[in-house]
Amino acid sequence: MTNFPLTAQSNVTFYRKAVSVFTFLVLLPCLLSLINITFAQSWKLHFFPAAIILAAVFYGATGGIVAGISGSLYSALLLGNPYIIVGNALLGLLIAVFYKKNENLILCVLLAYACELPWLILTDYYFVHLSSDFIAKLVVVLLLANILWAVLIQISIKHIRKLF
Repeated sequence: MTNFPLTAQSNVTFYRKAVSVFTFLVLLPCLLSLINITFAQSWKLHFFPAAIILAAVFYGATGGIVAGISGSLYSALLLGNPYIIVGNALLGLLIAVFYKKNENLILCVLLAYACELPWLILTDYYFVHLSSDFIAKLVVVLLLANILWAVLIQISIKHIRKLF
């Protein structure tokens, strides 16, 4: 009987942590996928890569994969391109793997993007049949967005860690 309050307290703590992790890994990327800023000839800056990067840093490979999948569901359904899901899961996985070995987040994101790039180009060109001009512009926009999010997160990583 005396152990019951301790068990109940630890269960509540466990469930709070589980809800927090679920929210961070699944709901946050989904919500951020709905936010886009249009610029330069209808290109869009997406916000969900920030959630993928954060999840990869704080929750490792599994977190990066889950955030990559959940964050790209909306775009994949909207564009009819399921390969986006695999590409973003791969991005999350690779960021986590590289970050575990080297905490220079900007370098890790660039390396992960470079590794994901062949998947993006091959699937968009051969399976989705996008033009090479469109893909070239997409590659540049995604590179710039990934650098932007990596820099912003790297600058604020110490403050973000305090929240966890």
